[in-house]
Amino acid sequence: MKKQKLAVVFAALLTMVGFSSCLNGENDPTVSPQELMKVNGVAGYYTFTSAYGYTITPLNMSALSSLNLGSYAIVQYSYDSSLLEWDESKDVTINNVVNIQDEMVVAQAPEEEDGNAPIYTISSSMAQPIYFDKYNLFIPVTYYYKNSSDTDDLTAELNSHDFVLYYDSNDAESTDSRLVLHLRHKVSDTEVQRSDYGTEYRHFNITPVLSDYANKYGVSMPDKIVIEYEKSSSSSYENISSEKVEVEYKSLFEETSSNN
Repeated sequence: MKKQKLAVVFAALLTMVGFSSCLNGENDPTVSPQELMKVNGVAGYYTFTSAYGYTITPLNMSALSSLNLGSYAIVQYSYDSSLLEWDESKDVTINNVVNIQDEMVVAQAPEEEDGNAPIYTISSSMAQPIYFDKYNLFIPVTYYYKNSSDTDDLTAELNSHDFVLYYDSNDAESTDSRLVLHLRHKVSDTEVQRSDYGTEYRHFNITPVLSDYANKYGVSMPDKIVIEYEKSSSSSYENISSEKVEVEYKSLFEETSSNN
């Protein structure tokens, strides 16, 4: 199996997130979808569950024994579409797995010291915020980092970046149709010169946020979620500006909720 060596996954790779497939040849029934999936089990015994409800079990389980995965991952796999349906649980060959890091959600307004590094963007033509379900939000964070040819040094650098999503129930910008969240980026060493940037999805469980929001406004869910973040066109934190990205919410989930 081709292993993903670096934590930063550039946006070009992420254009296939969600269910997609391609034929390997005109007469070849093998398809290779890539999708965001929930991780089950532990190293050496992983299975993956789709947002559509089916579970895939790796035929090449031993190839995943060295992977340390979080709650979710982007998984590319192959199977014979002449024998298996796309929406049924099945045994498949795993081609590639990209781990998605779990981040914190804090029920308070962000303080000045909660961020010390800018974000380049959280939405582009190649990657936008997405959901696995109504409780799990994935934000494609493009941020500055210091590249290195040494794998250990690069891993240490990438692990020094943390992202936290803040929600304040008393935020005047939130309304009964609009939920405003604040994303902050913090690095362990602000003296490092960071000139490269890359994109990776980060996972945020927004269950407590939705509960607080429902209690505050008496509605089951907001029409839209707005994510505010500190943007800069350079790695300097001195010239940041507040930017907002608005994403649909209620229109994606209200039909599902009414049917449950």
